[in-house]
Amino acid sequence: KYFSGYNKVIAGFNKQMRNTHEHKRERLEIFCYDGEPKTFSTLFKTVELKLEIGGDNYQHFEANNASMVRAQYKDVSWFTFYPWKSRTFKLDLYNQSCVGVATADSFRIFMGIRWIDFWRVACLGLALLLFFTAPHLAKNAFFHYTTGVTVGICGSLLIIVYIISRYIPKKTGAATVLVGGWGLVVYAFQYFWANFINLIKEHQTVVVGYVLVAGLLSFALVYRYGPLTDKRSINLVQWAMQLVAVLAIFLSSQYREATLGIVLVIVTYHNVPSKLKSWLRTRWRRYFPPKTRLLTEEEYIQQANIETRKALEELRVYCQSPKCNSWKTVSRLNTPQRYAELVGKQVQRERPQAEPIGRRERFAEFVEGGSHLDDSEILSYEANNFTPPRGNNDIRERQNLEQMYLTTDDEEDDET
Repeated sequence: KYFSGYNKVIAGFNKQMRNTHEHKRERLEIFCYDGEPKTFSTLFKTVELKLEIGGDNYQHFEANNASMVRAQYKDVSWFTFYPWKSRTFKLDLYNQSCVGVATADSFRIFMGIRWIDFWRVACLGLALLLFFTAPHLAKNAFFHYTTGVTVGICGSLLIIVYIISRYIPKKTGAATVLVGGWGLVVYAFQYFWANFINLIKEHQTVVVGYVLVAGLLSFALVYRYGPLTDKRSINLVQWAMQLVAVLAIFLSSQYREATLGIVLVIVTYHNVPSKLKSWLRTRWRRYFPPKTRLLTEEEYIQQANIETRKALEELRVYCQSPKCNSWKTVSRLNTPQRYAELVGKQVQRERPQAEPIGRRERFAEFVEGGSHLDDSEILSYEANNFTPPRGNNDIRERQNLEQMYLTTDDEEDDET
Protein backbone atom coordinates (compact mmCIF):
# COMPACT_ATOMS: atom_id res chain seq x y z
CA LYS A 1 0.00 0.00 0.00
CA TYR A 2 1.19 3.46 -0.86
CA PHE A 3 0.13 6.66 0.92
CA SER A 4 0.59 9.77 -1.13
CA GLY A 5 -0.50 12.68 0.99
CA TYR A 6 -2.91 14.69 3.07
CA ASN A 7 -4.81 17.66 1.64
CA LYS A 8 -6.78 20.23 3.61
CA VAL A 9 -9.99 21.33 1.93
CA ILE A 10 -11.01 24.98 2.19
CA ALA A 11 -13.38 27.23 0.26
CA GLY A 12 -12.38 27.38 -3.39
CA PHE A 13 -10.35 24.15 -3.20
CA ASN A 14 -9.47 22.84 -6.68
CA LYS A 15 -6.57 20.46 -7.25
CA GLN A 16 -5.26 18.40 -10.13
CA MET A 17 -3.60 15.16 -8.96
CA ARG A 18 -1.08 13.56 -11.35
CA ASN A 19 0.63 10.21 -10.95
CA THR A 20 4.29 10.70 -11.78
CA HIS A 21 5.37 7.21 -10.74
CA GLU A 22 6.92 5.36 -13.66
CA HIS A 23 5.02 2.14 -12.91
CA LYS A 24 1.68 3.90 -12.36
CA ARG A 25 1.52 2.64 -8.81
CA GLU A 26 -1.77 3.07 -6.95
CA ARG A 27 -1.71 5.86 -4.40
CA LEU A 28 -4.06 7.13 -1.73
CA GLU A 29 -4.91 10.81 -1.52
CA ILE A 30 -6.80 12.04 1.55
CA PHE A 31 -8.86 15.23 1.55
CA CYS A 32 -10.17 16.57 4.87
CA TYR A 33 -12.59 19.38 5.67
CA ASP A 34 -12.50 20.83 9.19
CA GLY A 35 -16.05 22.17 9.29
CA GLU A 36 -17.36 25.58 10.32
CA PRO A 37 -19.37 27.15 13.17
CA LYS A 38 -23.12 26.58 13.30
CA THR A 39 -25.20 29.57 12.25
CA PHE A 40 -28.74 29.95 10.92
CA SER A 41 -27.33 31.32 7.67
CA THR A 42 -25.93 27.84 6.94
CA LEU A 43 -29.19 26.02 7.64
CA PHE A 44 -29.58 24.90 4.01
CA LYS A 45 -25.90 24.95 3.04
CA THR A 46 -24.27 21.96 1.37
CA VAL A 47 -20.53 21.36 0.93
CA GLU A 48 -19.30 18.55 -1.29
CA LEU A 49 -16.23 17.27 -3.08
CA LYS A 50 -16.56 16.46 -6.78
CA LEU A 51 -14.25 14.00 -8.48
CA GLU A 52 -13.33 14.10 -12.17
CA ILE A 53 -11.51 10.99 -13.39
CA GLY A 54 -11.19 9.26 -16.72
CA GLY A 55 -12.51 5.82 -15.75
CA ASP A 56 -13.78 3.68 -12.89
CA ASN A 57 -10.38 2.43 -11.81
CA TYR A 58 -10.49 3.97 -8.35
CA GLN A 59 -11.70 3.34 -4.81
CA HIS A 60 -13.08 5.89 -2.38
CA PHE A 61 -13.29 5.89 1.39
CA GLU A 62 -15.21 8.22 3.71
CA ALA A 63 -14.59 8.66 7.43
CA ASN A 64 -14.42 11.24 10.21
CA ASN A 65 -10.64 11.65 10.11
CA ALA A 66 -7.56 10.72 8.10
CA SER A 67 -6.57 7.83 10.38
CA MET A 68 -9.87 6.07 9.81
CA VAL A 69 -9.49 6.54 6.04
CA ARG A 70 -6.02 4.95 6.15
CA ALA A 71 -7.38 2.09 8.26
CA GLN A 72 -10.12 1.44 5.72
CA TYR A 73 -7.56 1.48 2.92
CA LYS A 74 -5.34 -1.02 4.74
CA ASP A 75 -8.22 -3.34 5.49
CA VAL A 76 -9.73 -3.10 2.01
CA SER A 77 -11.46 -6.35 1.02
CA TRP A 78 -13.70 -7.79 -1.68
CA PHE A 79 -16.68 -5.91 -0.22
CA THR A 80 -15.26 -2.63 -1.50
CA PHE A 81 -15.49 -3.65 -5.14
CA TYR A 82 -19.09 -2.84 -5.88
CA PRO A 83 -19.95 -2.06 -9.50
CA TRP A 84 -21.19 1.47 -8.69
CA LYS A 85 -18.95 4.27 -7.55
CA SER A 86 -19.78 7.78 -6.46
CA ARG A 87 -18.06 10.84 -7.88
CA THR A 88 -19.66 13.32 -5.48
CA PHE A 89 -18.94 13.17 -1.74
CA LYS A 90 -20.98 15.23 0.69
CA LEU A 91 -18.98 16.57 3.61
CA ASP A 92 -20.08 17.14 7.18
CA LEU A 93 -20.69 20.89 7.34
CA TYR A 94 -19.95 21.36 11.06
CA ASN A 95 -17.51 18.55 11.89
CA GLN A 96 -14.35 17.16 10.41
CA SER A 97 -14.86 14.76 7.53
CA CYS A 98 -12.36 13.10 5.22
CA VAL A 99 -12.51 11.46 1.81
CA GLY A 100 -9.84 9.15 0.46
CA VAL A 101 -9.34 8.39 -3.24
CA ALA A 102 -7.10 5.47 -4.19
CA THR A 103 -6.18 5.18 -7.86
CA ALA A 104 -3.28 4.86 -10.25
CA ASP A 105 -4.74 7.40 -12.68
CA SER A 106 -4.62 11.16 -12.67
CA PHE A 107 -7.72 12.99 -11.49
CA ARG A 108 -9.10 16.37 -10.54
CA ILE A 109 -11.02 17.07 -7.36
CA PHE A 110 -12.64 20.33 -6.32
CA MET A 111 -14.99 21.71 -3.70
CA GLY A 112 -18.57 22.71 -4.47
CA ILE A 113 -20.63 24.97 -2.18
CA ARG A 114 -24.37 25.54 -2.34
CA TRP A 115 -25.45 28.16 0.16
CA ILE A 116 -29.12 27.32 -0.36
CA ASP A 117 -29.55 23.72 -1.41
CA PHE A 118 -32.83 23.49 -3.32
CA TRP A 119 -33.38 19.87 -2.32
CA ARG A 120 -33.04 20.65 1.38
CA VAL A 121 -35.52 23.52 1.12
CA ALA A 122 -37.93 21.37 -0.89
CA CYS A 123 -37.57 18.52 1.60
CA LEU A 124 -38.40 20.81 4.53
CA GLY A 125 -41.34 22.46 2.75
CA LEU A 126 -42.89 19.19 1.54
CA ALA A 127 -42.39 17.59 4.95
CA LEU A 128 -44.18 20.47 6.69
CA LEU A 129 -47.00 20.25 4.15
CA LEU A 130 -47.28 16.49 4.65
CA PHE A 131 -47.33 16.83 8.44
CA PHE A 132 -50.20 19.31 8.55
CA THR A 133 -52.24 17.71 5.73
CA ALA A 134 -51.83 14.13 6.99
CA PRO A 135 -55.23 14.11 8.82
CA HIS A 136 -57.00 15.04 5.56
CA LEU A 137 -54.86 12.85 3.28
CA ALA A 138 -55.49 9.79 5.44
CA LYS A 139 -59.23 10.13 4.70
CA ASN A 140 -58.84 11.11 1.04
CA ALA A 141 -59.84 8.37 -1.42
CA PHE A 142 -57.75 9.80 -4.28
CA PHE A 143 -54.62 9.84 -2.12
CA HIS A 144 -55.40 6.29 -1.02
CA TYR A 145 -55.56 4.99 -4.59
CA THR A 146 -52.54 7.01 -5.74
CA THR A 147 -50.38 5.76 -2.89
CA GLY A 148 -51.51 2.18 -3.42
CA VAL A 149 -50.69 2.25 -7.14
CA THR A 150 -47.29 3.88 -6.53
CA VAL A 151 -46.33 1.37 -3.86
CA GLY A 152 -47.53 -1.45 -6.12
CA ILE A 153 -45.36 -0.31 -9.03
CA CYS A 154 -42.22 0.09 -6.91
CA GLY A 155 -42.87 -2.95 -4.74
CA SER A 156 -43.52 -5.30 -7.65
CA LEU A 157 -40.18 -4.30 -9.19
CA LEU A 158 -38.47 -5.12 -5.92
CA ILE A 159 -40.20 -8.51 -5.76
CA ILE A 160 -39.28 -9.34 -9.38
CA VAL A 161 -35.60 -8.54 -8.82
CA TYR A 162 -35.53 -10.54 -5.60
CA ILE A 163 -37.19 -13.59 -7.21
CA ILE A 164 -34.71 -13.50 -10.11
CA SER A 165 -31.82 -13.32 -7.68
CA ARG A 166 -32.99 -16.54 -6.00
CA TYR A 167 -32.48 -18.48 -9.24
CA ILE A 168 -28.95 -17.23 -9.88
CA PRO A 169 -26.27 -19.76 -8.83
CA LYS A 170 -24.54 -18.53 -5.71
CA LYS A 171 -20.84 -18.75 -5.06
CA THR A 172 -18.78 -18.01 -2.02
CA GLY A 173 -17.13 -14.73 -1.29
CA ALA A 174 -17.78 -11.64 -3.32
CA ALA A 175 -20.01 -13.29 -5.92
CA THR A 176 -22.48 -14.34 -3.22
CA VAL A 177 -23.03 -10.79 -2.03
CA LEU A 178 -22.82 -9.30 -5.50
CA VAL A 179 -25.35 -11.48 -7.34
CA GLY A 180 -27.17 -13.28 -4.56
CA GLY A 181 -29.97 -12.10 -2.35
CA TRP A 182 -30.29 -8.44 -1.53
CA GLY A 183 -26.94 -7.56 -3.10
CA LEU A 184 -28.52 -7.87 -6.54
CA VAL A 185 -31.53 -5.89 -5.38
CA VAL A 186 -29.39 -3.00 -4.18
CA TYR A 187 -27.23 -3.16 -7.29
CA ALA A 188 -30.28 -3.11 -9.55
CA PHE A 189 -31.72 -0.04 -7.87
CA GLN A 190 -28.36 1.73 -7.96
CA TYR A 191 -28.05 0.89 -11.65
CA PHE A 192 -31.60 2.02 -12.43
CA TRP A 193 -31.11 5.28 -10.55
CA ALA A 194 -27.83 6.09 -12.29
CA ASN A 195 -29.21 5.25 -15.75
CA PHE A 196 -32.86 6.18 -15.28
CA ILE A 197 -33.20 8.50 -18.28
CA ASN A 198 -31.24 6.22 -20.62
CA LEU A 199 -33.31 3.20 -19.62
CA ILE A 200 -36.53 5.05 -20.39
CA LYS A 201 -35.27 6.20 -23.78
CA GLU A 202 -33.87 2.82 -24.83
CA HIS A 203 -36.68 0.62 -23.45
CA GLN A 204 -39.79 2.78 -23.70
CA THR A 205 -42.12 -0.10 -24.59
CA VAL A 206 -40.94 -2.28 -21.71
CA VAL A 207 -41.12 0.56 -19.18
CA VAL A 208 -44.60 1.67 -20.29
CA GLY A 209 -45.86 -1.92 -20.34
CA TYR A 210 -44.53 -2.62 -16.86
CA VAL A 211 -46.01 0.58 -15.43
CA LEU A 212 -49.41 -0.13 -17.00
CA VAL A 213 -49.58 -3.77 -15.87
CA ALA A 214 -48.28 -3.12 -12.36
CA GLY A 215 -50.45 -0.02 -12.02
CA LEU A 216 -53.65 -1.78 -13.13
CA LEU A 217 -53.02 -4.76 -10.85
CA SER A 218 -52.29 -2.45 -7.92
CA PHE A 219 -55.40 -0.39 -8.65
CA ALA A 220 -57.54 -3.54 -8.82
CA LEU A 221 -56.16 -4.74 -5.49
CA VAL A 222 -56.76 -1.39 -3.81
CA TYR A 223 -60.24 -1.15 -5.36
CA ARG A 224 -61.07 -4.64 -4.10
CA TYR A 225 -60.46 -3.68 -0.49
CA GLY A 226 -61.52 -0.04 -0.90
CA PRO A 227 -60.39 3.04 1.04
CA LEU A 228 -59.93 2.84 4.77
CA THR A 229 -63.06 3.42 6.83
CA ASP A 230 -62.01 2.21 10.27
CA LYS A 231 -61.03 5.13 12.49
CA ARG A 232 -58.07 3.35 14.03
CA SER A 233 -56.69 2.36 10.63
CA ILE A 234 -57.01 5.96 9.46
CA ASN A 235 -55.19 7.11 12.59
CA LEU A 236 -52.36 4.65 11.92
CA VAL A 237 -51.97 5.94 8.36
CA GLN A 238 -52.01 9.53 9.62
CA TRP A 239 -49.40 8.85 12.29
CA ALA A 240 -47.20 6.99 9.80
CA MET A 241 -47.26 9.95 7.39
CA GLN A 242 -46.54 12.39 10.20
CA LEU A 243 -43.65 10.23 11.39
CA VAL A 244 -42.17 10.24 7.89
CA ALA A 245 -42.64 14.02 7.77
CA VAL A 246 -40.89 14.47 11.13
CA LEU A 247 -37.92 12.37 9.99
CA ALA A 248 -37.72 14.33 6.73
CA ILE A 249 -37.74 17.63 8.63
CA PHE A 250 -35.03 16.41 11.00
CA LEU A 251 -32.81 15.25 8.11
CA SER A 252 -33.47 18.26 5.86
CA SER A 253 -30.45 20.10 7.26
CA GLN A 254 -27.14 19.24 8.89
CA TYR A 255 -27.95 21.77 11.60
CA ARG A 256 -29.69 19.13 13.72
CA GLU A 257 -30.42 21.43 16.66
CA ALA A 258 -32.39 23.79 14.40
CA THR A 259 -34.38 21.03 12.72
CA LEU A 260 -35.06 19.41 16.09
CA GLY A 261 -36.43 22.76 17.28
CA ILE A 262 -38.72 22.91 14.23
CA VAL A 263 -39.96 19.39 14.98
CA LEU A 264 -40.71 20.25 18.61
CA VAL A 265 -42.57 23.43 17.61
CA ILE A 266 -44.83 21.79 15.02
CA VAL A 267 -45.55 18.74 17.20
CA THR A 268 -46.44 21.01 20.14
CA TYR A 269 -48.61 23.25 17.96
CA HIS A 270 -50.35 20.24 16.44
CA ASN A 271 -51.31 18.92 19.88
CA VAL A 272 -52.54 22.25 21.26
CA PRO A 273 -56.37 22.21 21.72
CA SER A 274 -58.38 24.07 19.08
CA LYS A 275 -60.01 26.33 21.68
CA LEU A 276 -56.62 27.52 22.90
CA LYS A 277 -55.51 28.19 19.30
CA SER A 278 -58.65 30.26 18.68
CA TRP A 279 -58.09 32.22 21.90
CA LEU A 280 -54.47 32.93 20.96
CA ARG A 281 -55.48 34.07 17.45
CA THR A 282 -58.12 36.36 18.91
CA ARG A 283 -55.64 37.86 21.34
CA TRP A 284 -53.09 38.36 18.58
CA ARG A 285 -55.57 40.16 16.34
CA ARG A 286 -56.71 42.31 19.23
CA TYR A 287 -53.21 43.55 20.07
CA PHE A 288 -51.91 43.44 16.48
CA PRO A 289 -54.93 44.16 14.28
CA PRO A 290 -54.39 43.81 10.53
CA LYS A 291 -54.09 47.04 8.62
CA THR A 292 -57.37 47.96 6.96
CA ARG A 293 -57.13 49.28 3.43
CA LEU A 294 -59.68 51.98 2.62
CA LEU A 295 -61.20 52.42 -0.82
CA THR A 296 -60.35 55.43 -2.90
CA GLU A 297 -63.14 57.62 -4.27
CA GLU A 298 -62.86 56.05 -7.72
CA GLU A 299 -62.91 52.51 -6.30
CA TYR A 300 -65.89 53.39 -4.10
CA ILE A 301 -67.92 54.74 -7.05
CA GLN A 302 -66.97 51.77 -9.23
CA GLN A 303 -67.88 49.25 -6.53
CA ALA A 304 -71.18 51.05 -5.83
CA ASN A 305 -72.11 50.94 -9.52
CA ILE A 306 -71.30 47.23 -9.78
CA GLU A 307 -73.27 46.29 -6.68
CA THR A 308 -76.23 48.50 -7.68
CA ARG A 309 -76.48 46.88 -11.11
CA LYS A 310 -76.19 43.45 -9.54
CA ALA A 311 -78.94 44.13 -6.97
CA LEU A 312 -81.29 45.65 -9.57
CA GLU A 313 -80.81 42.71 -11.90
CA GLU A 314 -81.53 40.26 -9.07
CA LEU A 315 -84.71 42.20 -8.24
CA ARG A 316 -85.81 42.18 -11.88
CA VAL A 317 -85.19 38.43 -12.20
CA TYR A 318 -87.11 37.75 -9.01
CA CYS A 319 -90.13 39.78 -10.15
CA GLN A 320 -90.21 37.82 -13.40
CA SER A 321 -89.83 34.44 -11.69
CA PRO A 322 -92.68 32.20 -10.47
CA LYS A 323 -91.62 32.86 -6.88
CA CYS A 324 -92.93 36.43 -7.08
CA ASN A 325 -96.57 36.91 -5.93
CA SER A 326 -97.90 38.73 -9.01
CA TRP A 327 -101.43 39.21 -7.59
CA LYS A 328 -100.08 40.92 -4.53
CA THR A 329 -97.89 43.11 -6.71
CA VAL A 330 -100.81 44.03 -9.01
CA SER A 331 -103.03 44.92 -6.06
CA ARG A 332 -100.48 47.52 -4.97
CA LEU A 333 -100.35 49.28 -8.33
CA ASN A 334 -102.48 52.26 -9.36
CA THR A 335 -103.13 50.80 -12.83
CA PRO A 336 -103.09 46.99 -12.72
CA GLN A 337 -104.12 46.74 -16.38
CA ARG A 338 -101.01 48.66 -17.43
CA TYR A 339 -98.84 46.36 -15.28
CA ALA A 340 -100.37 43.28 -16.90
CA GLU A 341 -99.74 44.72 -20.35
CA LEU A 342 -96.17 45.56 -19.45
CA VAL A 343 -95.43 42.13 -17.90
CA GLY A 344 -97.13 40.24 -20.71
CA LYS A 345 -95.63 42.49 -23.41
CA GLN A 346 -98.93 42.42 -25.30
CA VAL A 347 -99.37 46.17 -25.84
CA GLN A 348 -96.68 48.82 -26.22
CA ARG A 349 -98.33 52.11 -25.40
CA GLU A 350 -96.83 55.45 -26.02
CA ARG A 351 -97.24 57.88 -23.16
CA PRO A 352 -97.27 61.63 -23.77
CA GLN A 353 -94.25 63.37 -22.31
CA ALA A 354 -96.41 65.59 -20.12
CA GLU A 355 -98.17 62.64 -18.49
CA PRO A 356 -96.74 62.00 -15.02
CA ILE A 357 -95.49 58.53 -14.19
CA GLY A 358 -96.50 56.85 -10.93
CA ARG A 359 -94.02 54.94 -8.82
CA ARG A 360 -95.76 51.63 -9.42
CA GLU A 361 -95.88 52.14 -13.16
CA ARG A 362 -92.19 52.91 -13.15
CA PHE A 363 -91.56 49.76 -11.12
CA ALA A 364 -93.48 47.72 -13.70
CA GLU A 365 -91.37 49.19 -16.48
CA PHE A 366 -88.23 48.45 -14.46
CA VAL A 367 -89.30 44.80 -14.13
CA GLU A 368 -89.54 44.57 -17.92
CA GLY A 369 -86.00 45.89 -18.38
CA GLY A 370 -86.44 49.63 -18.20
CA SER A 371 -84.13 51.97 -16.33
CA HIS A 372 -84.76 52.66 -12.65
CA LEU A 373 -84.00 56.36 -13.25
CA ASP A 374 -85.69 58.93 -15.49
CA ASP A 375 -84.05 61.81 -17.32
CA SER A 376 -84.91 64.43 -14.71
CA GLU A 377 -83.30 62.40 -11.91
CA ILE A 378 -80.14 61.87 -13.94
CA LEU A 379 -79.86 65.59 -14.75
CA SER A 380 -80.51 66.49 -11.11
CA TYR A 381 -77.80 64.09 -9.94
CA GLU A 382 -75.24 65.42 -12.40
CA ALA A 383 -76.04 69.04 -11.48
CA ASN A 384 -75.76 68.51 -7.72
CA ASN A 385 -73.04 65.85 -7.65
CA PHE A 386 -70.33 67.07 -5.25
CA THR A 387 -67.10 65.17 -4.74
CA PRO A 388 -67.00 63.68 -1.22
CA PRO A 389 -64.45 65.44 0.98
CA ARG A 390 -61.24 63.51 1.49
CA GLY A 391 -59.32 65.84 3.79
CA ASN A 392 -59.34 69.06 5.80
CA ASN A 393 -58.66 71.19 2.72
CA ASP A 394 -61.55 69.57 0.86
CA ILE A 395 -63.89 70.15 3.82
CA ARG A 396 -62.97 73.85 4.03
CA GLU A 397 -63.31 74.21 0.28
CA ARG A 398 -66.75 72.64 0.34
CA GLN A 399 -67.87 74.80 3.28
CA ASN A 400 -66.73 77.93 1.43
CA LEU A 401 -68.58 76.74 -1.67
CA GLU A 402 -71.80 76.17 0.29
CA GLN A 403 -71.45 79.57 1.99
CA MET A 404 -71.03 81.18 -1.41
CA TYR A 405 -74.23 79.56 -2.66
CA LEU A 406 -76.11 80.68 0.48
CA THR A 407 -74.84 84.26 0.10
CA THR A 408 -75.88 84.33 -3.54
CA ASP A 409 -79.36 83.08 -2.67
CA ASP A 410 -79.74 85.73 0.06
CA GLU A 411 -78.70 88.50 -2.33
CA GLU A 412 -81.23 87.33 -4.91
CA ASP A 413 -83.97 87.31 -2.24
CA ASP A 414 -83.05 90.85 -1.18
CA GLU A 415 -83.16 92.07 -4.77
CA THR A 416 -86.56 90.44 -5.20
